[in-house]
This record gives sequence, structure tokens and C-alpha cells, in this order.
Amino acid sequence: MALLIRHALVEGAESDILIQGERIARVVPEDSIPLDGSDEIEVIEARGMAAIPSLVNAHAHSAMTLLRGIAEDMDLMPWLNEAIWPREARLTAEDVYWGTRLAAIEMIRAGTTLAADMYFFPEAQAQAARDSGMRFVISFPLIDGLDEARGLAQQKACDEFFKRLPDCGPASIFALAGHSVYATSASSWRYIARFAKEHGLFIHIHLAETETEDRECRAKTGMSPTAYLDSLGVLGPNTFAAHCLWLDARDWDLLAQRGVTAVHNPVSNMKLASGPAFDYEAARRRGVRVLLGTDGAASNNSLNLFSDMKMAGLLQKHHYKDPKRWPVREILAAASRNGHEFFGTGGGRIETDASADLVLIDLARAEMTPCHDLASNLVYANAGAAVDTTICAGRVLMLHGVIEGEKEVREEAARRAQALK
Repeated sequence: MALLIRHALVEGAESDILIQGERIARVVPEDSIPLDGSDEIEVIEARGMAAIPSLVNAHAHSAMTLLRGIAEDMDLMPWLNEAIWPREARLTAEDVYWGTRLAAIEMIRAGTTLAADMYFFPEAQAQAARDSGMRFVISFPLIDGLDEARGLAQQKACDEFFKRLPDCGPASIFALAGHSVYATSASSWRYIARFAKEHGLFIHIHLAETETEDRECRAKTGMSPTAYLDSLGVLGPNTFAAHCLWLDARDWDLLAQRGVTAVHNPVSNMKLASGPAFDYEAARRRGVRVLLGTDGAASNNSLNLFSDMKMAGLLQKHHYKDPKRWPVREILAAASRNGHEFFGTGGGRIETDASADLVLIDLARAEMTPCHDLASNLVYANAGAAVDTTICAGRVLMLHGVIEGEKEVREEAARRAQALK
């Protein structure tokens, strides 16, 4: 069945959007597509709404929704070692499934249709991706605690996983993840680099998140975390690196030379006081692609990427004392178009033959009134609350604020979260 969105504002012009299958078939002036009463076209009336490309959350730990609010006001390493990792050791595959389903609902409500996930039990994540209808980049994680024997066991498990890939639905894909220089051994990093190259996979990593990580890596290897991972073959155009805070000029040059994509996580970084503000200008000058991510709900505590857009802009302007830093349209691109381009969805734009990944924004909401500049409102005016409808690969995931099955997911996720306290 085709889908027709009528009277939506597209780049300021009232338009009709015809979706056939997973793609946009036509974008034409309003009322250009006649309706004959046929049941073969589903119609969404969008007068008073703006149609925009959906958002891409480029760094998430989705099932950490179950740990939202579990540990506050702590430094990163005690937060991980004392509060998070002991609870994660008790998680089951079913916990991860329901936590990921809950995350998907939260992200769909905020206009996100793709999340790049790094977590345990990738089979459960795949099932959650399929059942939610969202796009996920599901990473098989190698986190061996610098224990090479444990790393070898994880590498064997990874080999087996990719021989029998679970069904993740038509829109999601699989990748590899290495946690960090302090939690993944050199042999596992070499394996990740080799396996990803052989199979054409993305590599999802944490990089240069804290001063301690940087200092200890330099003391142990004589190299920065960036240079160390490069020496192991990890960095390349298929690598996307979350955080990227403790980087010097040579590190930024190396990321640019290798074509690495950086993912900024402003809210999580500020909450955990992880380091200096992300240096957007250092990335921009060198042509390093920048995406945005929420990180996990345990350290954000929200998965609303509109909020992270606002925080990203304000942090740059405040920290660097420059109100012109990171212009609003470039922030919007980091949360949407750049991610669609990097992950190859075919989305990130509303035009003929683009993937039908789009969001309807209710311009009648108080926070969207007046709308002198839509991009400005989207970034700075709490537009997450104005998301009316979310569509992923032509499938309507939320229609006029309603997500099918939401109540069941919330109740089961809440029950499982209670057991982790």
C-alpha cells in the first residue's frame, strides 16, 4: 500500500509526499495527487506540520534505559566499576530485549529512526530492532577487560555470530564494537580491524573520553589512544568514534587522514564531567564528519536527540566564548543528514527516490510558535515535544503521537528495571 502525506511543509512549501515501499516516490505541490477513494493509498493529513528528515542517534547503549537514574553524581570510572558494570553483569538477553524496545519507543517519540548501538546480547538487540521497526546498527561487542584469553573466546563467539546472523528486520545492519583502550585488549583490536575489513563492517568505538584514559594509554604505550588504535589498524573510513574529547592536533590530523567519523555526546560528557568541550572547529577545519549521539540513558538520562542538539550548540558557544560557533544548520546536519549519509540509509533528505525516513513536526505547538526559522526552532526550541508522526523506511512507527504496543513495553521494561536496583 502506498502512503500519501498531504499538505506538509517541505522546505517552506506546502507539498504532498507520496511514499511507495521504502522510498519517496514523489514530492509535489499540495493537492497534485488526486484521491479516488481507493484503499490502496493510506493518507496522513499534515496541514500545519513540517516534514523533516528523521534523526540519527550515532552512539547509544539502548538497553541502559533499564539503568536510568541508577547512579548519579559520580566520576566515570567509579560510576562504571561500582554502579553500572556490576548491574550489567546480571542482565539477561530478555532484559536487553525489553530495554532496547523501551529505548526505541523513546527515540521514535523524539523523531529518531536509526540508532547505532553498542551493548551485550546482540541477538536480543536484533529481535528488538525487528519488532520496533527502527533502524539499528547492532554491534557485536568485544570487551575483554584486557584479558587476551577472554578476548580469544569473544573472538570465537563473534565468528560464530556472523555465521548465523539473527533476523534484525530489513532496515538494520550489523557491525563490530571495541569498547575502549582500557577495556579491550590489543589482540581483540587487531581482530576487530581484520574482521571488519574482511566483511565490510562498521567499527564502533569509544575514543579519548577521559583524561585518565589518555594519560594511562600514553604511559603504557607511549602513544595517545588515537595513535595507539591506529597502530593496531582500527582507524579508517568505516570507523565511528564516540566522545573524542582528549585529542591534540596530531590526533585530529590522524582522524582526518584515516577518514574517521567523530560522534559528539554533549549531555553525557557534561554530566560525567568527562573532559574539555568537544572541539567542533578542529573537526570542521580538517573535514572530519561529525555526528551526534545521546550515549546511554544511564548517563544522559534521555534519548531525545533534539535535547542533545541544543546542548551541543550551547556548549560550543559557552565554552569557546563564541556565539557564532557551530551554526544551527550544521548542528541539524550532524543529527540527521550526516548520519544518514555515513550509514548509507539513502535518507537525510525529502526528495524523490530518497529513503522514506521522515518526521512530521506540529508547528501549532506553543514551543514552535512563531516559526521564523524552522532550523532554529528544531535545534533550540524543544522540538522533540512537537514530533507528531515518525516514519522509518516507509513504515509508520508513530502516527499522531500513538505507538502501537507502547504500554506493554513500558510495563515490562519497568518490571525488569526494578529487579536491577
